Amino acid sequence: MSNNYLTLSDRENEFTFEKDIAESNPATYLGESIRGIAEWIEEIKTVDCLFYAKRLSGNDTGATKSHQAGIYFPNKVMADVFPEIDRIDVHNPDHLFKAKVDSHSLPEQELRVIYYNGKPRGDGTRNEKRITRWKETAENTPLQDSNNTGALVLFAFLKQQKEKNSEYLKIWVCNNLEEEAYAELILGEVIPGSGVFGEPLSIFGGFQLPNGKLQNPNLLPSYWKEVFPSGQDILNFLFEKYSFLDLTPDERLIKRRTKEFDLFKTIENIHSMPLINNGFDNIEDFIAIANSITNRRKSRSGKSLEIHLDKIFTEEGLVNFSSQCVTENNKKPDFIFPSHKAYHDKDFPEHKLRMLAVKTTCKDRWRQLLNEAHRIKNPFLFTLQEGVSVNQYKEMKHEGVTLVIPEPIRKTFPEEIRGELFNLAEFIEQTKSLQL
Repeated sequence: MSNNYLTLSDRENEFTFEKDIAESNPATYLGESIRGIAEWIEEIKTVDCLFYAKRLSGNDTGATKSHQAGIYFPNKVMADVFPEIDRIDVHNPDHLFKAKVDSHSLPEQELRVIYYNGKPRGDGTRNEKRITRWKETAENTPLQDSNNTGALVLFAFLKQQKEKNSEYLKIWVCNNLEEEAYAELILGEVIPGSGVFGEPLSIFGGFQLPNGKLQNPNLLPSYWKEVFPSGQDILNFLFEKYSFLDLTPDERLIKRRTKEFDLFKTIENIHSMPLINNGFDNIEDFIAIANSITNRRKSRSGKSLEIHLDKIFTEEGLVNFSSQCVTENNKKPDFIFPSHKAYHDKDFPEHKLRMLAVKTTCKDRWRQLLNEAHRIKNPFLFTLQEGVSVNQYKEMKHEGVTLVIPEPIRKTFPEEIRGELFNLAEFIEQTKSLQL
């Protein structure tokens, strides 16, 4: 066994494991909670397929009751996986293929991919590709369970020939936080609303570049070409060059996050592509580079969202707050308003205290914030997750948790709860009013 130790940590959900890519036999050293997904990934590495990972949105699972036909896949994915239906000489071309949800041991089912091509043909309004029939032969599929909104899902489209349609789809819907953490250790962070797509060797080797548009490298600081900048350096450059101060706080956050990923992809392209293109002399070099890329991505994503919010709070005049201050049992809430000092002042009115937890996804993570600040009975939770089920929302509400979301993703939440959600601008203004 090699000594490549990688540690995953999610506040109160911490576990450590050894990962040995060279031996590639996870069943011998991984815990039961992640053995299934580890073995599944090891199998996918060996087959000829195209791989796609994404987080399920409320529209995907049916939580919003939007009547969309199943799960959304980007045009790039559909065009590469099903190239033979990418045509307009036939009205709404389709293709039938087999699929199996391995994570839940469901029976094999038959799905249909269809290209609604009325708009490019000039005889309709639609121009989209959809995979349908998810529930026709698997009524209890986890992919159409609203309680799985926010879950990380891995898709492996098996292909025999490059220009032919995929004939089989293998699926893994992550069952718990440990499975998601294991997958993201390999894939990098999978952000709601985005995905990871490509060939398994590139993706699972850590060499698949994240989604985003490459920027002009000549606009970046020259020394970044020699030394990979820290996440804070990238954000400082972003805030200076791309302020977006004319946008609302909600729009500004989304725009800056998108631009941050574009910048990171550009920098990683500068540093990583020469190494990849040169090839590797041995497996040890391959492992070292792959681990370096993956760890760098995890390090960058860890505090990014909190730093974005910190910056916007200050820009909007919400300057009285403390981040990562210590509360009971050595807990460290992401943000306490108006300050750490006020929280520990027993004479300070509790109704003027406010806590905001920050989690990119909240499906199984939201309970972690309940005991982070005992004096605050009604904490707030900021998330980028595209929707929650009504049942999940009721659980949060029962525990006193209020969701804060960027306004552009409000439509991904069930209609009956949208009016109870705070957007970022509303949270800022109400919190400022408490400090008057």
